[in-house]
Amino acid sequence: MNEYKTHFDTPEDAYFGFFEADASQNGDAWAAVMSYPHVRVDASGRTAYYDTARDYADNADWTSRVATGWVLTRGREPVRLHESPNKVHLVGGWTRYNADDDPILWNRVTYIVTKPADSWGIQARFALGTYYDGRDDETAIAQATEAAISQVRRYCDALDKNDGDACANLCRFPLIEVGVGAVTRIEDGAKLAQQVNERTTSVSNIEVEAAQSGPEGVLVAVTADDVSGNSEESIVVVSRSADAWQIAGISKML
Repeated sequence: MNEYKTHFDTPEDAYFGFFEADASQNGDAWAAVMSYPHVRVDASGRTAYYDTARDYADNADWTSRVATGWVLTRGREPVRLHESPNKVHLVGGWTRYNADDDPILWNRVTYIVTKPADSWGIQARFALGTYYDGRDDETAIAQATEAAISQVRRYCDALDKNDGDACANLCRFPLIEVGVGAVTRIEDGAKLAQQVNERTTSVSNIEVEAAQSGPEGVLVAVTADDVSGNSEESIVVVSRSADAWQIAGISKML
């Protein structure tokens, strides 16, 4: 019998289990919280992919964090943004603390939590980036939010026109698409363009708004209504690369 939890009844159980396992510094316990394959997409430009729990556990390392004085990470209170019977977009994040219980690092993250079988697990993490002083530069965040929303609107417009090349020019590769028990990596613009050009769905209305914002990355919530009356909800991570904004990951509620 495992000495750590391997079954999570709700998305929130998996979310808080993530931080409990992290605090234990037990790679196997941390890996048990995830659905696989698992991916983390950072607005900073890094994408980490783990095919199995063994891969995740073997790569777990707390050395650099401990060197900063870290002793504990507390999760922000999560909020369900979108949900279905087997997938939830959970808006959250975390703060790291030292031995004096002083905060030393912040991040805002949307956790894509799925139930591919009988237990919930974290399939993906879309992260905005870490901050060392905990303060928000409201002007920079407002500018980032406007730019990211504009980027997603352009992507949605190009998608509706089946303009694959235009969509590809708005993305970072590999582009990550998160399903339930599945993660798709679109390796280059040509593959995305082909996928877009083969679409047959027409959209009648699109709503786009920021779910979480930082100066270097924004998580954008999208609701698209098609001409048949169906509605699709998505979360999109948009990252800054130099002076350009790029879509790095998408998770849809299907």
